[in-house]
Order: sequence, then structure tokens, then C-alpha cells
Amino acid sequence: MPTGPEGFSELSQFPLDRHSMRLLPESLCRRLLVVVLGKVDPTQSNAPVTIGMVQPDDEHILLRIGDLLERPIQPVRLNRYEIESALQTGFGQGPRTEAQLVIRPAPPSRGPPSAVEMVNHILAQAVDKKASDIHIESYAQDVDVRLRIDGILHQMYTDMDPESVREVVSRIKILAELDIAERRRPQDGRIRALIELREDKRKLIDFRVSVVPSPAGEDVVIRILDAQAGLVPVDKLGMTAEMQRVFLQLLSNPEGLVLVTGPTGSGKTTTLYSALSQLNDGRRKIITAEDPIEYFVPKVNQKQVSEQMSYPLLLRALMRQDPNVILMGEVRDLETGNTALNAARTGHLVLSTLHTADAVGAIGRLRGLELDDTDIADALLAVLAQRLARRVCEKCSTEAVLTEAQTALFGGLLDGLRPRKGQGCAHCHHTGYRGRVGIYELLMVEPGLQDLIVTGAHNARLREHARQHGFRSMVEDALDKIGAGLTTLDELTRVVPFRHIVATREERRRQGLSSSSG
Repeated sequence: MPTGPEGFSELSQFPLDRHSMRLLPESLCRRLLVVVLGKVDPTQSNAPVTIGMVQPDDEHILLRIGDLLERPIQPVRLNRYEIESALQTGFGQGPRTEAQLVIRPAPPSRGPPSAVEMVNHILAQAVDKKASDIHIESYAQDVDVRLRIDGILHQMYTDMDPESVREVVSRIKILAELDIAERRRPQDGRIRALIELREDKRKLIDFRVSVVPSPAGEDVVIRILDAQAGLVPVDKLGMTAEMQRVFLQLLSNPEGLVLVTGPTGSGKTTTLYSALSQLNDGRRKIITAEDPIEYFVPKVNQKQVSEQMSYPLLLRALMRQDPNVILMGEVRDLETGNTALNAARTGHLVLSTLHTADAVGAIGRLRGLELDDTDIADALLAVLAQRLARRVCEKCSTEAVLTEAQTALFGGLLDGLRPRKGQGCAHCHHTGYRGRVGIYELLMVEPGLQDLIVTGAHNARLREHARQHGFRSMVEDALDKIGAGLTTLDELTRVVPFRHIVATREERRRQGLSSSSG
């Protein structure tokens, strides 16, 4: 397969032929940012087809295009603007958005803002600040509006008060197609909006809405899902090179269960979608069962749990759809657990999540669902546990001074460590942090661990065995990233349970004692 040139080509070098351009589907061209250049002669089946690409070295895309055209491919590098211009020539302006509303910057209001203006302002500000959630909380004498940015809630000023919040909630419920007259039971809905932050920046955003009654009215939490953010490649998740290599090997398995664990907001969904992106090469049938669907992935058969199609019913139906890969949103009970294990043992790669504090704890959690030890040992390939820690701002990073409390807590884990912190600057909104980085531990279920699971060994024995076979804890992964200046000790204590830090410290101490006595 030829590779693209190092530098950019220019669109003007190539003739554009509408008939040739339409040899590839419009949706694929727009999604992958590719375009057929020049005139393709249908009688010359061995002649290479020139393809303009933003990423001409992407083997997955080249393979897919080659399969569709059944011809050799000659990729050339174009920039995004040139490809979009060429596609407009070949296909027209492109599909229109299906947004329910368009939010544009509004001029300052002369009087008190309306509910519509306040909702628009809150949604636009949250998107502009890259928040993941919006919290609107009603109290007897006050209303709080907070944005979760990089995992931390920040207060947002609005003109909302206990008198106007009811109209704001009603406006949100109307947009999310909820019952505005129902105020005594929880409701869930979804809003799709086109946000125009500036003239040159427009974003299509999905907002997942949860409304719950409270003593002072109704509380609203809105999860922000950027439909244009794209899938995060596995190599951008923050895994070490060795862990990434092993994780990719796991994804190449023809069957077995891979679990991603962690609390809400730890990045489990991002990791699963990264895995889907890696697997989505057109040669496998990938089906998902989700509640709800958070991001729509092209050419993946995503199914939404509904009142008419419950989670167990949907999973049973998917097994009859001849899948190679099944993504289950969550293993939540005995029935879904059995379905996952059975699918993983009968020729399917199954990806799912589980709510546990660490990787070893996933085995105890599966046992708690009354799943059979032998079935767990046979089906489970690995467990990836993770957290998201805030990343030190690169613009204001400086060496940190260890506190007495940190020295007492971490002990020997700090040997040779030179942590850094952010002082706070305009780039990071004076927080010292900008963005987040993943912290991971990967438990491989190798034959020795399988034997221990079958015999009912408890978590402490499973962890001891894993440590003897190279298992590295989340705390150790975090300390490596702290040493590299990516995050801080404060973030480690914020996202990782205290007992995990103590357990790792004591293991390190015992290792030191045994090595000195030896």
C-alpha cells in the first residue's frame, strides 16, 4: 500500500470529476475527509486511484477505501478546507443539521433576561468552557448553577432566582420533549442544538437532560455530549506504551470479555468508544446495547434500550444478529452478566463496564451477581480500571514542595519523585490545571489467575498473585505521571481511594524489607 507524501499537495493540481468522486459514498467521504481526485477510467481496473486525504498514512482508511473501489490507492495529502471544497463540488453543500434549536450570541438585554435567553446563555457558556455537565439546583432562598469542568464543579453567575428558575426548568423540559406538567417524578430527555460560539465556530451538541423533584422545586443535570468531538484514539488515552500494546492485543482476540471499571465520570465510555474505533475496520460486525447512546459511531450498529426493548431483551436479540463484537453498556445484574459471559465464550469479543473501585474488585463484583466462578474464569480476558486526573497546566507548571501530610501518607512512594504543580494563569483560568489525563491499571486473567478464580480465592489472594506476575496499580501509574509533571499528588488523593494508596505504600515497604533482608 503506497503512503502519502510528507508535505501537502494542492487541490488545483488535480481535475475534479463528479462521476469519479461519487464512486465513494458521500457519508464516508465527509466522515473520513477523503475525496477521489482526477477521472477514474472504468476500463483500467489496475490503474491506481488518487485519493485526497487529511491523514494519508492511516492504514485503516486506506484499506477500507481499497476494498470499496477494488483498485490500488495512491493517497495524497490535502488540508481539510480543500477536501471540503472538493466534496462540495462533487456532492453539493452537504447534509443539513437536525438540531432542534440554534443558539447564537445574543446582544445584551435591556431588561431582565427571559427564560429562553437564560437557557441559551447557560448552554452556550457550558460548551464554550468545555464543561461536561450543567447542574441547576433549587433551594428555598437561592438557585445554584454550576459547571463541571475537568471533573470539578465551578459556580456560574446567572440572573436566575427562585422566582424565575421554574420557567427555566419548563423551557428545558420543552426542549427535551418532557412533560412540563409533571413535577412529582423524575424525567429524562435529550436536546440537540447547534451552538454558534463565534461566526467561525459552530458546534452540534447533544445535551442529555435529567430532571428530579426536590423540596424547593426541581433540580436539573445536563450532560454535554459533543457530537463533533470525534473518537479518541487509543494512543491518546494516556496509557503507557506497554499497557497500550497489551490492550490492543486484547482487542484482537476473537472472543472473550474485557471489562472497563471505575466510578461515574472516570472516562469508561471514552475508553470503550476508543476500542470501538480501533475495531471498526469494516471487517467485523459491531453491535452495541446502550442506555443511553452517548455518541453515535459511523457504521456501528448502535441500539438504544427503551420501554419496548429492555436491556436483557435487547441483548438476547443482538445475539441473533451474527455479531463479531458486542458492546454492552454495563454488566448490571445476573441476567446481563450471564449474557456477557455466554457471548464471550461462544465466539464474540464482548466489551462492557462495571462499577468497581479497582481491577481485582471486578471479580468479586461478578461473584456478587451470583455468576459462576468457572464461567468467569473461562470468559474474562482482562479488567481495565481507570480514573481521570486533572492535567498540570503547561503554561504555569513549576516545581511543587511536598507537604507534611503528603510525606506521611505516601512515605517511600515519594523516593526520587520531583512533583510539579500549576501556579495558575489566564490559560488555565487560574486553576493550575488544564485538561485531564487517564490513570490506569490492567489486570490480565492469565492461566494462574484463572485457576485461583475457579477455586474461589478471595480478592487479597488474587491481588497478591497479580502483583507477582507484573500487575501495576493505579497508584503506581499515577506516580509515574506525577514524576513526568502531568498531574499532581493532590489529584491522586482526589481520584484514587485512600486505602489503595496505603496498600501500595505498604507493598512497596514490604518489598524494600524483603530485598534488604535478602
